[in-house]
Amino acid sequence: MAIELVQTDNVVELIQLALAPVFLIVGIGQILNAVTGRLARIIDRARHIDQKLTAKELTANKTVRRELSSLKRRMSFANWSITFLTGAAVIICLDVVLLLLNGLIDYDLRSEIIILFMLTMFGITGGLLSFFCEVSVATATLKIETYESEDDK
Repeated sequence: MAIELVQTDNVVELIQLALAPVFLIVGIGQILNAVTGRLARIIDRARHIDQKLTAKELTANKTVRRELSSLKRRMSFANWSITFLTGAAVIICLDVVLLLLNGLIDYDLRSEIIILFMLTMFGITGGLLSFFCEVSVATATLKIETYESEDDK
């Protein structure tokens, strides 16, 4: 079966069709920006704790060990989120290429395009779930104590 180049009359329609997933890439980029910002804050906090305390103080202080454990879990979830979202962005780029090729060659690539798009959605879902877990761990370990003053009683 030979693949032949097809001259399409409506190049504008082909470009519009392939351009729609590009907006999805922009959205993924915005989420990646938020996740990498959070990851940078996690790393900064861990470095701050590491530089501030000696090894003996780190092992002796239960609160610090708990916070470091939480930071480690958050870092892991943030890394998974970045991995899933980056994979989704790469797959949607391949999908754009296949969309363009589908309009240019005499070969039906619809099944491959649908499969890649579904993989992209799985990647985005995995990235968002990982991001949700990271935020949940951060929220669960955040303790805000309220102090009542004499006027409040």
